[in-house]
Amino acid sequence: MLRAGRTRTTESVDRSYFLQYERARNTGTNPPPDANALSANYVWTRRDFDSRLFPTSGHGLSLDVGGGVTVGDTRYPFGRLVGKWLGYIPLGRPGGQADRNVARGTRIAARAELGAVLANEAANLPTTQLFLTGGDNTVRGYAYRSIGVTLPDGQTAAGRYLVVGSLELQRPIIIDGLTSAWDFVAFVDAGGVADKPQQLTAKVGVGAGAQWNSPIGPLQIDLAWGVATQKLRLNLSMGVLF
Repeated sequence: MLRAGRTRTTESVDRSYFLQYERARNTGTNPPPDANALSANYVWTRRDFDSRLFPTSGHGLSLDVGGGVTVGDTRYPFGRLVGKWLGYIPLGRPGGQADRNVARGTRIAARAELGAVLANEAANLPTTQLFLTGGDNTVRGYAYRSIGVTLPDGQTAAGRYLVVGSLELQRPIIIDGLTSAWDFVAFVDAGGVADKPQQLTAKVGVGAGAQWNSPIGPLQIDLAWGVATQKLRLNLSMGVLF
């Protein structure tokens, strides 16, 4: 991948615009053919949280808009849209004597992501322009990028449409009337990838875990059950990725 452009970052808003050339080479059994593309892209992100390191209220929104053309024996135009949203909804504060500057209340963390690539069905798009999901910060309970389009031979490939959603309860653990550095979390995640919108079906993961609010950011450890795979997975994540 080659990229040239400009990025401007402020306290609450980031903007990027760039030209990008990419070539995807796929390996494995009967892999998709190699593909090249040239595209122009614009990414806008706004964060409105009460804290960048330990958010307990507020929301963030990101929009990624791009368009380009496949490069090779055949050339097809395409468009790509991705939207992400993360919100924290306070449900109250702990009742202990903890310092109000650091005390955290019970809250809901809600997350949503939508993506679409619009192109002719015959267009050979780079896998890097398409979608896969699953893993620590998407759909817990499934392997990293294991949710995609299932091919006739059972393999998983990237798809043109993406939908992901999550609801997570975060409740501080109170010890001797004081708010500790730990939170209890319980969550449900769901996500799906398909080549057509009507083919989207969600794979669900449910679970619980603990979050340690360390000096450098939240560290979360979860046990998640993949409903579709009937398997239990350990998930780890660090910081607020938005």
